[in-house]
Amino acid sequence: MRLLGELSRRGTARAVDLAGALGEPANSVSFHLRQLAKYGLIEENPDRAESGRERWWRQVSDRGFEIDLTALRGAEGGEAAADALRRVAEGHVLALHRTIHSQPRSGQSPGDPPGRVVGSISDDFAVSLTDAELEQMRLELAAVLDRWTDISRVNVDDGQERHAYYGVVMAALEKDVTRTAYGSGKDLES
Repeated sequence: MRLLGELSRRGTARAVDLAGALGEPANSVSFHLRQLAKYGLIEENPDRAESGRERWWRQVSDRGFEIDLTALRGAEGGEAAADALRRVAEGHVLALHRTIHSQPRSGQSPGDPPGRVVGSISDDFAVSLTDAELEQMRLELAAVLDRWTDISRVNVDDGQERHAYYGVVMAALEKDVTRTAYGSGKDLES
């Protein structure tokens, strides 16, 4: 996930660039990049390679990915990959929990709304939309995310203190959100 995040922030990078940014050995990063490519999450970026020896990588999509878990599990090493994705999803839930329960960082202003943690964004919403309206909302949000992704990539190495953020925009059917995740099959009452 750290590699995917760094690639997203940079747009495209070599293993050596990513290794330096993450503080990991280049050979280990190179191995993991090939594994991500094997499962279709990233791809080589031949437009950036200046020589046959230099490999540049990019995400297949700047905005998440879809994975057929049944097909993934059937591939060699697929069970381990599916388990890793499960841990990533659990990490998203844990990150949300930590953000909700974190203490304000320095820089919190007395006039900030109660519960606002500097360096985080947490907005939820409930809307009633047609499928076409939901798609229009997704396109509008994508345009905003594209603009900020471009700003991040231009400024990634500008020398200013920057923090890496990971965000998820999700719209799910309310009935799916209110079901418990523990297999009881009962819906939450509230």
